[in-house]
Amino acid sequence: MASLNKNLNNFFNNNKFLGSFQSFKEIPYSDIKKECCFIGRSNVGKSSLINSLTKTKKLAKTSKTPGRTQAINVFLISEKINMIDLPGYGFAKVSKVARENLMILIEEYIENRDTLDHVFLLIDSKVGIKNSDIDMLDLLSDCSRKFSIILTKIDKISNNHLEYQKKSILSLMQNYKKSFTKIYQSETKKNNGITEIQRSIYGLSQ
Repeated sequence: MASLNKNLNNFFNNNKFLGSFQSFKEIPYSDIKKECCFIGRSNVGKSSLINSLTKTKKLAKTSKTPGRTQAINVFLISEKINMIDLPGYGFAKVSKVARENLMILIEEYIENRDTLDHVFLLIDSKVGIKNSDIDMLDLLSDCSRKFSIILTKIDKISNNHLEYQKKSILSLMQNYKKSFTKIYQSETKKNNGITEIQRSIYGLSQ
């Protein structure tokens, strides 16, 4: 187990930021044919999760201000797989035009990105699934995109509430059987659940 974890850490430690792009069409063509993305409501913890996965503090820029990510951020891991940080959705404190433009960016990426193998949809465990998440689930299903759900910030809730959230989500996933893969749970301060997500992404890269 220790050897496996070391190999995973070595894999994810080899990382670099390739850039921010306003459209999936702007992402430079490369030989990397594997890609996964992270999507969720604003302030759900995407950047913190990416930093935990890569064992860095600054690869993905984190902020206490929701809605900071407003482009497609691309991170290359071990020259094997791109990890994509998509903008958060559902953030009210930006203009209507800005919200619409961000949703177009997200939807076009999910609908058209040829190299996208898997989507990780992040849900704040304190909040649960909202209508905007249902819209995203419908989009993933309509596009036949395989996805997993990551419950974030599990350190902020009780075990009973966590089990309630998991049961509620699994019940909802009956509507998405063809696309849904798994539920992960994570918190970044103590790296709970991070290794399991690393294993999944490493598996995608092979």
